[in-house]
This record gives sequence, structure tokens and C-alpha cells, in this order.
Amino acid sequence: MNQKTEIIEFLIKDEINNINIINFIEDYPIYYIEKIDDSVIVKGTSDKNWIYISSKSEEELKIIKSRLDNNDKNFAAIEEWMLPILTNKNKIKWRLSTMKLILCNDTYIVKPKHNVSDLTINDAEFIYENSDYKDFISIQYIIDRITNGISSCIRYMDKPIAWAITQDDGAIGFLHVLPEYRKMGYARDVTIALIKKVRDKNKIPFVHIEEENEKSMRLATGLGFKKDKVVNWFEIE
Repeated sequence: MNQKTEIIEFLIKDEINNINIINFIEDYPIYYIEKIDDSVIVKGTSDKNWIYISSKSEEELKIIKSRLDNNDKNFAAIEEWMLPILTNKNKIKWRLSTMKLILCNDTYIVKPKHNVSDLTINDAEFIYENSDYKDFISIQYIIDRITNGISSCIRYMDKPIAWAITQDDGAIGFLHVLPEYRKMGYARDVTIALIKKVRDKNKIPFVHIEEENEKSMRLATGLGFKKDKVVNWFEIE
């Protein structure tokens, strides 16, 4: 058994807490991975070189901090308590904070009311142009997620009018409905379809939502997602 497999097996013992890092390890090239007692640090590449950390100990996190070098700039799904240690003496270039919500396996989900299909790479540029997160994503990243992740969309005249895609850590994301098609239940249906596809792959459905995004938060909690904790993406200068 190699080191990567051993660490995944360790992380799965607390799967809900570690679902982000597990999915990232499984789906993307990892160039550094280390277990320090009960903590794990992972460096890997999707759209950027990302650092993922699993830890419950300040002392172990300080050791992890010592494993970082000047090239380690981008951090993913970092818990609030970790921030002061990891960003000490460093200026944060940008930061995105979200609430992580989990859908339990025994939560029943109804079927979509509308016809739902998959996205194709031909949709990538259109999705990017209609995204509210252009500062954090790229067309190439969207192509990667459509190709290697899971997607769902509702089309009208062959054009996607509502869609969702899993992120590089497996979270259900990219949820968007064109303004003229809102309040028709499309966001709910593409999310429901994506939940089913995630479950079909024996994965746990979860989302990251900015807490001020009341509409998305209502949608998620209405489907049965439960709040877990705040996590952060950020880049240091």
C-alpha cells in the first residue's frame, strides 16, 4: 500500500470532515503529501497549485506551517481556527469564505420536475461569461470540471439556462440560472439531479455557500443540507 492510499484510508475515518481533501487527492495530481500524527498536508494541482490541510491540533498545524515554502500561495477549504497560524506575517491577496453544508445519505430527495441533461465543453465559455465568480475561475477550469466532474443543466433551444457542476474537491457548485428563467424551480431541479449523480458514485453531496447568499442557502437547507462549518479559500502574497 502506497503513502497516498494509506492517507486516504486514514482520512476516510472522518469522511465528512475530510471529504474535500479526499476528493482532491483522488482526482488530481498530488506532488506533496504528508501525515503528521493525526494531521495531513496535501499539495496538488487543479487550476492552481493548492494546499489542503486536515488537522485538529494547533501544534501539528505549526509543524505543517513549517512544511510550506515561498511557492505555497493558494489554500483550499481551510477552517477558521487555522487562519492565524497559516497567514502569520503574510498579507492575504484574496479570500473567499463559505459555509460548508452536508447532505446525509438517508435524506430523501424527490425527482426533478423538468428535463435535466449534462453540460458539454461547448458550454464552458457561456458558463464563464455568466458567472459571478470570474475572479476565481477560468474557462479552462470549467472545461476540466465538465470533462472530469459531474454536471447537470436545463436547456432551452439547446442553450443552457440553468446549471450546476461539481468543483475540484467534489462540492456541488457553479449553480446558476439565467435571470429571465428564475423562480421556475430550475435551480432546485439541477441541484437535485446533481445530488443523485453524486450519490450514484457513492460520494457524499456537499456544498459551499457564502452565508449572505440567502437564496442559495434556502435552497440547500430546503433540500436537507445541514450546516457543518465555515471554510476558506485564499491566496497569500
